[in-house]
Amino acid sequence: MGRYQLDHKGKVAVTKFHEKQTTAKFDKQDHLKKIRAEYLKKKQKHTDKL
Repeated sequence: MGRYQLDHKGKVAVTKFHEKQTTAKFDKQDHLKKIRAEYLKKKQKHTDKL
């Protein structure tokens, strides 16, 4: 752990924090994929009209 030694309670808090952060990242990635898919659909419709 380096300079800062954590007791059991501190380690649990750190793992909870990291679990919350990783799930938030995945949600953002999924959200961006949805937005990208919608954009590509709109772009495809626009090019079909031309």
